[in-house]
Amino acid sequence: MRARRLCVVVHSSFPDDVRVARQVRAAVRAGYRVDVVALRGPGEAARGHAEGAHVFRLPVEHRRGAGVIRLVLEYLGFTILAAGLVGARSLTRRYDVVQVHNPPDFLVVAALLPRLLGAGVVLDIHDLAPDMFVTRYGNRPLAGAVDRLLRGVERAAVSSAHVVLTVHEPYRRELVARGARADRTVVVMNAVDEDLLPEALPPGADDDGFRIVYHGTVTPHYGVHLVVDALADLVGRVPGARLEVYGSGDAAGSIEAAAAKRGVADRVTLTPELPHRVVLEKIQGASAGVVPNLPNRLNRFALSTKLFEYVASGIPAVVAGLPTLREHFDDDEVWFFEPGDSASLAEAIARVAASPEEAARRAESARERAAAYAWRAQGEVYLAALERAARRRA
Repeated sequence: MRARRLCVVVHSSFPDDVRVARQVRAAVRAGYRVDVVALRGPGEAARGHAEGAHVFRLPVEHRRGAGVIRLVLEYLGFTILAAGLVGARSLTRRYDVVQVHNPPDFLVVAALLPRLLGAGVVLDIHDLAPDMFVTRYGNRPLAGAVDRLLRGVERAAVSSAHVVLTVHEPYRRELVARGARADRTVVVMNAVDEDLLPEALPPGADDDGFRIVYHGTVTPHYGVHLVVDALADLVGRVPGARLEVYGSGDAAGSIEAAAAKRGVADRVTLTPELPHRVVLEKIQGASAGVVPNLPNRLNRFALSTKLFEYVASGIPAVVAGLPTLREHFDDDEVWFFEPGDSASLAEAIARVAASPEEAARRAESARERAAAYAWRAQGEVYLAALERAARRRA
């Protein structure tokens, strides 16, 4: 029997998108022949290979912090090009499964022709697109009408897929409440691929002061500025406290400006554009890892991959006490603070610094809890979802 063929479509860079790369590796190991259609970054070739897959990079540039019109045009351009490429290749390759990652939800039209030719369609919902829009542009004119439109697009995209994947149970419940079929909606969590982790170091192993780390997208609703404000409050309370930020985004400039304004610029380093594996090496041995998400419509469902990476690396985690985060970890496993409150964040970090034995105990308890979310189990769920979709052609 021929190997099954999977086409993955994602409006992101590949293999930089950790969730997509993790799934592609699992599919390749399971015997799928995988094509990936993704964005093309500066200096990247239009075609190549990564993670065992053939990669087709489309000439669409992603600009962080772009206005709503620019973002819509970017999404539309990528969708049109992806639909043309996937449709043309499906005439000769006859994909068994096409997996589309959101956002945008309407990117699922790239799977239209393969679907008509018998392919199974998997829609992987990383984020709720209407909630993302309201978080970023909710104060704009006609925001309410656009929100309703995006909810309609979401319903249509979900109904067109044979299997819907999403990142955790709260998202699944919300999607079902919005009209998704419960029997077709499956959770594949953003768990850590244990095989890729560097050797964990105990907190403070480098003996270079009290290291507070944040890694990931630097954008306003993720609250990185709160960590800068908290650091300013910790000066004098926690000797040697400093902040390391690994990532880029539209708030990077404001973070540097905030550090200068609060007089802690010499205690803050911002390092952009490192490969994910290098970032995981850089954060090893940190004294505390922070998940500072702000309390808004999108973040009530956010379950940051960085949290699992802190936990897997043995780093004490200081976490905004938002509903989905609290659903997955307890007070005796991580240090929660009041969302959006830099003083509460500073107090939580100070408690970590004052009680290293307690911090180590909580970190170990969190690692034990996270074993239930491990990628080895999540990967099996993912492959079962692909198999379910692929059976349509069989």
